[in-house]
Amino acid sequence: MLIREATVADVEQVGDISTASGRDSWSPRVFVATPGRLVVIAEVNGELVGAAKTHFHKQGDGDVPAGHYLGGVLVAPAHRRRGIGSALTRARLEWIWSHTDRAYYFANEHNTASIQLHEAFGFHPLGAFPEIHGVAADDGQSNLILFAATR
Repeated sequence: MLIREATVADVEQVGDISTASGRDSWSPRVFVATPGRLVVIAEVNGELVGAAKTHFHKQGDGDVPAGHYLGGVLVAPAHRRRGIGSALTRARLEWIWSHTDRAYYFANEHNTASIQLHEAFGFHPLGAFPEIHGVAADDGQSNLILFAATR
């Protein structure tokens, strides 16, 4: 498996994975490199099979802190449960650790697969919120759980 930084040329294939996963496609703007964001791609035998991103929030949001956040992780359905999500998470955390000693992440309270994945990297819950940095879960029907990890 190869983990590499994403490029604008990856937009269509990541969109295909989003569609296959029943998720909204990421904006092409996400794939333009910036100092506060990393987008990584997982390839297996030359095939793009996953993508993941980070976000940097300069401002806090009420009780939700500013800082570096792990963002969405997409893995093609046929390639799940093979360590791709873990490899993408490890790469993003290494990048975050090069900038700070604390990382954040949030998930829908019902997303046990994501919660278990991130707990393996030392993330612990900080609280539950109806919205975090403009994101709500299930049209406001579920809470988002905020997690933090330290290097």
